[in-house]
Amino acid sequence: MWPLKMYACGMRIWILQTGEPLHIDSAGLRPMRAMNLSNALVANGHRVVLWSSDFDHFSKKHRTGKTSTIQYSENLEIRLISSRGYKSHVGLSRLFDHAQLAFNLRKELKDQNPPDVAFIGYPPIETAWVMTNWLFRRRIPTLLDVKDAWPDVLLRAFPTKLQLLAKIALIPYFFIAKNIFKKSTGLCSVTQPFLDWSLNKADRSQSEFDFVAPLTTPLANFNDADITEAEKWLDAKGVEDDGRIRGSFVGTLNSAFDFQPIIEAAILTSTLFVIAGDGPEAENLKASTFQIQNIIMLGWINSVQAHVLSKRSSFMLAPLKDLADFKMSVPNKFYDAMAHGLPIVTSITGFAKNLVIQENIGITYSDSESLCKVINKIESDLLDEMSTNSLNLYKKNFSFQIVYSKLINHLKNLTD
Repeated sequence: MWPLKMYACGMRIWILQTGEPLHIDSAGLRPMRAMNLSNALVANGHRVVLWSSDFDHFSKKHRTGKTSTIQYSENLEIRLISSRGYKSHVGLSRLFDHAQLAFNLRKELKDQNPPDVAFIGYPPIETAWVMTNWLFRRRIPTLLDVKDAWPDVLLRAFPTKLQLLAKIALIPYFFIAKNIFKKSTGLCSVTQPFLDWSLNKADRSQSEFDFVAPLTTPLANFNDADITEAEKWLDAKGVEDDGRIRGSFVGTLNSAFDFQPIIEAAILTSTLFVIAGDGPEAENLKASTFQIQNIIMLGWINSVQAHVLSKRSSFMLAPLKDLADFKMSVPNKFYDAMAHGLPIVTSITGFAKNLVIQENIGITYSDSESLCKVINKIESDLLDEMSTNSLNLYKKNFSFQIVYSKLINHLKNLTD
């Protein structure tokens, strides 16, 4: 049950989030902010219009091939805006797609009746700009949900010597970003450091309109048959329920992660490592690990398989590179680990590293040598203590009910 007061007359809320899974997509995709907030709002009697792109960022396919409206349930309406699509996560094609998406969104907004309050995902910057300005002109309270340091991240793709020229070329994006931040009623982000970054963009101090909402997600309920099937599948892959020390990773295999220290630690220790997921770095990682006996590559796994894998793991791996964005945030993998009572072994720095150390919910490392030392520690008596701390911290601060109850109440306060 939700620890929220029920409103006699529910709010009418718009959510703008593109590049995320939707209710109408294939089963097994991890719900992100759009789905989680929509579900929480509908469960509490509010009416939601979820604006998104017709182009599915994950499958790289169009959902319907046109701008359309889908009445998913009595209180949830999904509005899909058409755009050209793209084949790669990065590149001009994606920028062109977002520009067209914003243009088509602007056309669709012309004859709309405004909501009571709006929750706007940022980035993409183009759609956030169109929606924020439309709502601003109609004096509708808006909460801007900032999850990436955009357009700053674009500069980091350029060599240091070229960053000044790149910044000049990107001046329009920086201008648009400041316009969005200044015209939003409140700013929302995943951690306090990320919110501070957002406030700096808005050139103001924090107020009662601003909010921190971690990217936690609800725990799924699986039936016995699905769990049994997942257990058999993992048994066949060599990931058995045998009580051995085992570290696991579940996620997209991309350039944000550095698996080399894990490969080297696997060679030097007897600890088992399980890597589950797919992505642009998957083939390279398979080639680097296929002869290492204590590394198991599972490929993409579904949510129930991931749940059973967590139950058969001793700790969770988060081998993140030292990127500026990561220093301000806490990856959603951390919340998954805490929810399952798993210690976190990570190379992350910044806010998340401090959280791990201060709350004693895991151990950090910087290279393969320090990772081997971490593994030796984990093979001692620290597991139980860190596991207990991890689960308690989740229940106290990061459970889905706690985070989204506060977020919904914050949206209600904005309407007041």
